[in-house]
Amino acid sequence: MIPMSLKHLTYDYNNPVDALAEYSRSRGNRTFIIDESGRSMTYGEFYDYAARLANALGRLGVGYGDRVGIVMSNSIESAASLFAVWFLGAAAVLIDPLTISEDLDYQLTDSSPKVVIADKAVIEREGNVLSKFKVIGVGVSGEGILNLSDLISTSTAGLKPVSIKGDDVGLIYYYAGIAGRTMQVWHKYASLYSGPYAFGEAVGLGNNDVVLVVAQLSHILGLTEFLSALVRGSRAIIVKHFDTNDTPGVIRKYGVTVFAGVPLMFDQLLNNKNLDPRDLSSLKIALSAAAPLAPSTQLGFYQRFNVPLVQFYGLTEAFVLTLQPLQYKDVTGTVGTAIPDVELKIVDPQNPARELKTGEVGELAVRAPWVMKGYSDPEDTKKAFYGDWLLTGDLMVMDERGLLYFRGVKKRMIKYKGYPIFPRDLEIILMKHPAVKETFVTGEQSEDSSIGQIPVAYVVVKDEYRGKVSEKELIDFVNSKVAFYKKLRKVYLVDKLPIK
Repeated sequence: MIPMSLKHLTYDYNNPVDALAEYSRSRGNRTFIIDESGRSMTYGEFYDYAARLANALGRLGVGYGDRVGIVMSNSIESAASLFAVWFLGAAAVLIDPLTISEDLDYQLTDSSPKVVIADKAVIEREGNVLSKFKVIGVGVSGEGILNLSDLISTSTAGLKPVSIKGDDVGLIYYYAGIAGRTMQVWHKYASLYSGPYAFGEAVGLGNNDVVLVVAQLSHILGLTEFLSALVRGSRAIIVKHFDTNDTPGVIRKYGVTVFAGVPLMFDQLLNNKNLDPRDLSSLKIALSAAAPLAPSTQLGFYQRFNVPLVQFYGLTEAFVLTLQPLQYKDVTGTVGTAIPDVELKIVDPQNPARELKTGEVGELAVRAPWVMKGYSDPEDTKKAFYGDWLLTGDLMVMDERGLLYFRGVKKRMIKYKGYPIFPRDLEIILMKHPAVKETFVTGEQSEDSSIGQIPVAYVVVKDEYRGKVSEKELIDFVNSKVAFYKKLRKVYLVDKLPIK
């Protein structure tokens, strides 16, 4: 077994709401969050803002154990919406704002939220889907849509958070489980504090740090960064999206010390010839996750900007688990070692009872306080665990120093620009086309290594449709129903599917 990190942590709180409540009392006048427009809130103001929204949600019928959908880009409003839901002891269903059409309809219908909070752009784009739900709009109101600002302005801030049990479900993500199809991933309230706190401990986050949150809160990377800043007492700079020209200016303006992103972001920064290295001089560390980081990017970033760029590894099911130690910052390809309170071991993918040795490739099994409570499907939850060990589905190898190296995935998954794509989801959509008899979706390596793989489909059409349906028609059929990163790039019409 790879030993648990030698550092064991004491957690002061059972959930992030209690931490925010304490900080609003002890450091209420200290700035906590700033958005890209320069709008800021202190800990006290952020607490009151979330409390007002929670009051409004309560008046709309949201209570303990209910679910609230949040379909928003990064903003102070999206961050406060999370805490408003948690004030009430409900579960936040975080959905990527790029999710469209059937994908969005499925996730909302499946989760049955009492209320959906959505951005103006989402509401304008997905009006038909959202018309089935009670909707709060950010920056928009209309028939059947309540305005978030109006609700907050007419609410009081004196709401006391409900009593939350640590194993209550506080967060739901949609992700593909063992079955390789999208389903609910349930996280406990206690995990929303302990996982980000341990990550912050591993990175060394403290009161003087400024964390740039550019990855979406609707993904585990962005949420971990944001919650780590909060529970560690750091300042959070939250922006809607990454921009290779604008982001360096944000880093310089606010003295950002910690920045986490996907490899493509760091490729773009490194290739930006107009970027003044002084714009990044406040950074003490840059962190990359969600896809393999090219050695040339990792070393080049350090050489050009004098900022260590290290990899870390986590899962939607388990927050962050490993981090590349700074003493190995010049070692490429590794996702590091266990962060505090994490246990890891490499097991035989066919027999998890058999632990493998140094240098042997196997499946990574993990144990940590913040591992998911489970999937919405009990059977898939059982398959995901061996005892109390989560079987990650990721193939790894460990060297003699205890450093882990990614070697592939056990389950079918495509990584495009750091986004996970699950082939089974696209196959289900394709099978709804009347011409499709069979299909197999897989990843094809892009010519641009920074992109990763592109999704392609092999399709066998029904006899009566031979010569009557084109590759383009099938591509358009799928792509009108999924977010940009899930879109099929190619379709191959074949007589027989490749071996699955």
